Amino acid sequence: MISNLHIGFDARHLTSKVLRGMDRYTVGLVSELVNQGVQVTLFHRACEPLNLAHIKNLRCNIVGLKDYSGLHWEQIVLPLALLKGKFDLFHAPAERGVPLFAPCPVVFTIHSVTGNSYYNLVQSGLLPGCVSDYLGYDFNPSSYSFWNHLFRLQLFRANYIITPSDFCRSEVIRFLNVHSSRVITTHLAAHQQFEKPARPENERDTLLKSLGIKKPYLLYVGGYEPHKNVAGLLETFAIVKKTRSDLMLVIAGSKFIPKSLKQKALALNLNANDVLFLVDVTDELTDLYDSAELFVTLSWRETFCLPALEAMKRGVPVIGSQWGAFSEVAGDAGQVINPNDYTGAANTILQMLKPEKRMFLSDLAYQQAQKFNWKKTGKETLNIYKILRGKCRQ
Repeated sequence: MISNLHIGFDARHLTSKVLRGMDRYTVGLVSELVNQGVQVTLFHRACEPLNLAHIKNLRCNIVGLKDYSGLHWEQIVLPLALLKGKFDLFHAPAERGVPLFAPCPVVFTIHSVTGNSYYNLVQSGLLPGCVSDYLGYDFNPSSYSFWNHLFRLQLFRANYIITPSDFCRSEVIRFLNVHSSRVITTHLAAHQQFEKPARPENERDTLLKSLGIKKPYLLYVGGYEPHKNVAGLLETFAIVKKTRSDLMLVIAGSKFIPKSLKQKALALNLNANDVLFLVDVTDELTDLYDSAELFVTLSWRETFCLPALEAMKRGVPVIGSQWGAFSEVAGDAGQVINPNDYTGAANTILQMLKPEKRMFLSDLAYQQAQKFNWKKTGKETLNIYKILRGKCRQ
């Protein structure tokens, strides 16, 4: 326990309808910090209330600050609030929000340098085409914009930068030219909902039926953005179906279902009985993992892949890209594939569906998942806070 440590957090992103990666990171970390005796205040814009469902059990202070714009809130209103409240430290956990004139030390969490990473993959020839094919927009690291410049200034202002994986840490150091001594990895962990015991199978089956899911099925959880390569997953599944016609593919994405993906499925002769697209699944997600045969993602590269960890927490074998942090998270419990090789990925899926193989990997997956927990992440983050507080008192 550490007494009298008061930390402010930028919590503006917790207005979302459902928790995604950065949201789950913030909620999980704050909850554990409070458990370890830290006083936490979540700051947000007064005109954008936080989603009460996300913060109701956090036992921390919630402060809405009035402003004229998001930039005014971040760079003028927030630092004044930190000064007035005599905060020991400020943490920007969601890739934005570093007040350049903060009156206290600042920790900045960067979850991914997606644009830089895909620019490099295309330039190196690992991915064909152009960057916009994968991001949905053009990206060039040498181009100038006000927001890119502001981000660079925030990088410079932060005392320490936290990343969710060693892979992400290496990319931040390499692509953003940040000195390695300022970048520290603290791994993510699964949300507490994935700690609960599985519901009886008959209750899960009732839920699955209401959603239009038939067993056995493969499961993908994540975004629908182009770089998640859901189109490639559909192509892979079409190959798998030639051998396992009984299988269904359940895709649990967020925000909205791109029309192009539905068209892709139809072009592959995959109908509504073969593929189910879902949006913003929340409480039901645990049941979806518990009844799945495998978790599969063909996302080109992930800087953590939290859904894979969630699946492993439920004892579900996982398959993911050989690029990125998937293997760092999954360890020997995960099967890596070349996300460019759909036939190879399909063969890996078919091998893992064999009962003896699946049972073996299920046990490994659960054991691997136990290595990631919020208590450990909270302790590692708290150590960073202590270092900064110690420097301020010298």
